[in-house]
Amino acid sequence: QWYLRSVREAVVSTQSTGAELEPGLRLLGPVVEKFVSVSDIMAPTSDGSDDNVFISSSFDATTHFETTCEDIIKIYEKITGEPFDFAKLDKKLEEFKNLGE
Repeated sequence: QWYLRSVREAVVSTQSTGAELEPGLRLLGPVVEKFVSVSDIMAPTSDGSDDNVFISSSFDATTHFETTCEDIIKIYEKITGEPFDFAKLDKKLEEFKNLGE
């Protein structure tokens, strides 16, 4: 017998977490076992410019950590004063790959 694993994440805005998730869970069909966990989303209280302490926000319900990556790029720019250059990263990765040749 086959089983599928599914992860559902959402930002809930009421005290009825189960009720908010129910429409998405119904789409899955029969559920053998379900685990529900509720966590607060935390955010820094300052942007770090005054004390040089840069803190990211906690993970949210976006897929593939989209907002987390955006948050880290913003922190990098605050710390260095320049935008993150993905071309430099591509070059470094290529150099790293060539080390083994």
